[in-house]
Amino acid sequence: MHENKEIQQLVKGTLFIFLTWSTMMGISLFWNLQRESTRILQLAEVEAKANLSKDLAFRRWATKMGGLYVKVTPDSQPSPFMSHIEERDTITKSGQQLTLYNPAIILRLLMETQKQLYGIQARITGEQILNPANSPDEWERKGLKIVAKTLTDYSEVTELNGQPVLRYMQPMIMQEGCLKCHAWTNIKVGDLRGATDVAIPLTPYYKLEQESRSVLFASHSGIWLLGIAFIGFFAYRRNGYLKERHFHQDTLRKLKSAVEQSASGVIITDTKGTIEYANQRFLTINGFEKNEVIGKNPNIVKSNQNEPSLYQKMWDDLNSGKDWRGEIKNRTKSGEVYWCSETISPIKNSNDEITHYVAVLEDISERKIAEATIQQLAFYDPLTELPNRRLLSERLQQAIISSQREKSCVALLYLDLDRFKTINDTLGHLAGDQLLQISSKRFLTCLRESDTLARLGGDEFAILMPAPVHHEELSKVAQRLLDCMQKPFQLNQQEVIVTTSIGISIYPSDTKDVQVLFSNADVAMYHAKSQGKNTYQFFSDGLNKAAAERLTLEIGLRKSLERNQLYIQYQPKFDLNSGHIYGMEALLRWQHPELGFIPPDKFIPLAEEIREIDKIGHWVLVEVCKQNKKWFDEGIQLIASVNISPLQFQTDDLQSRIQKILDDTGLSPKFLELEITESALMDEPEHTRKILAGLSAIGLSLSIDDFGTGYSSLSYLKQFPVNTLKIDRSFVNDIVIDEDDRAIATSVIALAKTMKLEVIAEGVETLEQQNLLKELGCHHIQGYYLSRPLDVDKFDAFVKNVKS
Repeated sequence: MHENKEIQQLVKGTLFIFLTWSTMMGISLFWNLQRESTRILQLAEVEAKANLSKDLAFRRWATKMGGLYVKVTPDSQPSPFMSHIEERDTITKSGQQLTLYNPAIILRLLMETQKQLYGIQARITGEQILNPANSPDEWERKGLKIVAKTLTDYSEVTELNGQPVLRYMQPMIMQEGCLKCHAWTNIKVGDLRGATDVAIPLTPYYKLEQESRSVLFASHSGIWLLGIAFIGFFAYRRNGYLKERHFHQDTLRKLKSAVEQSASGVIITDTKGTIEYANQRFLTINGFEKNEVIGKNPNIVKSNQNEPSLYQKMWDDLNSGKDWRGEIKNRTKSGEVYWCSETISPIKNSNDEITHYVAVLEDISERKIAEATIQQLAFYDPLTELPNRRLLSERLQQAIISSQREKSCVALLYLDLDRFKTINDTLGHLAGDQLLQISSKRFLTCLRESDTLARLGGDEFAILMPAPVHHEELSKVAQRLLDCMQKPFQLNQQEVIVTTSIGISIYPSDTKDVQVLFSNADVAMYHAKSQGKNTYQFFSDGLNKAAAERLTLEIGLRKSLERNQLYIQYQPKFDLNSGHIYGMEALLRWQHPELGFIPPDKFIPLAEEIREIDKIGHWVLVEVCKQNKKWFDEGIQLIASVNISPLQFQTDDLQSRIQKILDDTGLSPKFLELEITESALMDEPEHTRKILAGLSAIGLSLSIDDFGTGYSSLSYLKQFPVNTLKIDRSFVNDIVIDEDDRAIATSVIALAKTMKLEVIAEGVETLEQQNLLKELGCHHIQGYYLSRPLDVDKFDAFVKNVKS
């Protein structure tokens, strides 16, 4: 507060001096400017008086001389105003004609010459004049009246011909010598007979005044700025002095407050260790009152849980004049042990002698707990409390180092729970978490103490087995792991069976690279899944090649759309009764630039696995609807069938997306049929019924693809708004010679007729198959016998050829 008051007084004083100085300089500038204006007018007036004085002197001289004779020329003719003078005109002995000019005429001629040369206008005027050219103007009339009253000079700043001038008028008093010309007016000597006036141009004087004003402004500004600089310098120095003084005072106050209110505990002891000062934080941390600490030794907080070497190192550093920093365990007054971060520094006097010690300490118990928690989170899975991938990698590195030293091997097993996603989606995430916890406990019962079971994430586990004896031992372990999962799991009061698939990779026989070892175990595990799950597989070079090929396909498939590698072929569908083409099935194809043609049964399951099928399927629907609308506009009206993946069928917005495609392309829904696999229908019957009802409501035809290969329930099937059943090609191939296939086809056709559904058989390759299917009552067929899948142009030509 005191500092602020002094600063405010300094500011006020500086401002007062600033205003006083500025006011003084302003007054000085104003006074000098006014004085300069007066001086300029005085100079103009001096010039005017000088001109009139010369005129008066000339006039008196000319009057004294009785006028002047001049040679008569075209420019100097005899004056008519002097015709009453007998001596006006004379001829010299040489015959030269002369005429007499009085002073007024000569002065007028001189004034005209002066005007031409210098711009100064001067003339003689009066109320009684001989020459009309001397008639007064408006200003001169005003001036004559004033002069007549005062008989003194009169001047005024005015304008003449649009320019600023100083007009100065001087009275003309009648002289004896002037009566010769003016006696006729009855004027007497000493009377006012008129005046002479002069107009001095002020523009040059104003220019001079402006230059003088600029000098005045510049000089006053410079002096004012010097004064301001001096005032500022003085204020700055004074402010610096005040700030420095108050800084030292404030520093002392802050140091005192900082130590007392510090978030860290602070004590000061003498060289013998007797406490002379303790701040409030130290008392709070340790639970003491100040009178219980002052005069005591710091060992009152000693916990006896620190190594003796720690205290030895502390005193070695302090006695040598160094700071000591460390983490120790202290004990509060109540006996509670806590972790403390402490810094002890020696305080020296001017002679470099240690006089005191200051200790600064912080309670870091929470930090220690947090570090332990972070350590747990960093290396262990929070759900199963198993080591995570990071800790597994570190232990694997250590195991490999030991195996190199001992010439042994290291095995890495990858485990993945089968059908985990289904259980997680149907029974809920809590059930899924419970399944992971129980599975981890079962796996542990099958392992040695030296083995490490880790959870990698999701439903994936890994087992590190250092120094397995041989492959047979690994096989036994893998089988025990498979067997331990055979017991049903009780999840949400529901009994479920969950199996696992295991992949095994061995260091160094499979690889010497740690990352490749992980990858190999992963490849082997996926191969186990492809073999029907609930089994184990050792890694081999063949698996690696298959994995590399799969990776190439996966990368290519993700880019196939944007690189225009996918295309659509159309296979005609025939009506057996009419023999006409009534529709076509859209079939997706992939031409890889390096691998060539990739069969659909190879890349479509992959697209479903890597979740690209939804994007690709959407593209197929758009392209088919656009092409079918184009054919419709050309007069080819066919129903286009498009296969829908089970993953597409699970999306909630399938109906709205298809409706938008139809709206955008302009295709009528009755010319689009969706083919859905039998297994996709039965996964979630209630969800399936809602989706199919919505699709049917917008006018789409629905077909069950590969009918007879799944496990359709007729009770569910009759609830679905299905239009067509498609007999799978596996039942058509041997329908002519195989009684079982023929019986299945007959049953499907009979079932369809009973439920009033259409039936189409695919894979018809011979005339005998076609005739038999027609005989059995099948409605429609498609297959190589009638036409292979065709590109757009070939299909267009094929349809037009069949029509013709």
